[in-house]
Amino acid sequence: MFDMGFEPQVMRIMDNVRPDRQTVMFSATFPRQMEALARRILTKPIEVQVGGRSVVCKEVEQNVVVLEDEQKFLKLLELLGLYQNQGSTIVFVDKQENADILLKDLMKHGYNCMSLHGGIDQFDRDSTIVDFKNGKVKLLVIIIHLHLCSLNIFFFMASKIFLYN
Repeated sequence: MFDMGFEPQVMRIMDNVRPDRQTVMFSATFPRQMEALARRILTKPIEVQVGGRSVVCKEVEQNVVVLEDEQKFLKLLELLGLYQNQGSTIVFVDKQENADILLKDLMKHGYNCMSLHGGIDQFDRDSTIVDFKNGKVKLLVIIIHLHLCSLNIFFFMASKIFLYN
């Protein structure tokens, strides 16, 4: 958002949140200009870099499909059917309640999946991450709150990521 002209708005938000917060930033590219801006708002930042700096991955394909709410689940089932044999998949939702509802609906349709959110105890969250990492579970429903630090690792473990909002 910084490089798209939203720096003043982002800085205003950052000035109004608790100083003891945990902040996670991630980007497909992270040019030097972005790094300088990020260092202004982060305390003791740790950088994880995969591939070259400011290099866009050629294998990433992004598609946007705008649907009415009642069409979303059927479209998700269609996409999962197309891609289920191509590796692990993450479906992002906006709320814990929606994660639980989607998890139940996917399980009713025969998908072996798990969810990951703050309403699950730490042992179960750790177990879910291990199962997903090891390929025991290939479909994960997760909330897209940026304060989930574990979010970063999923981008390297999933071959397909869907935003279900």
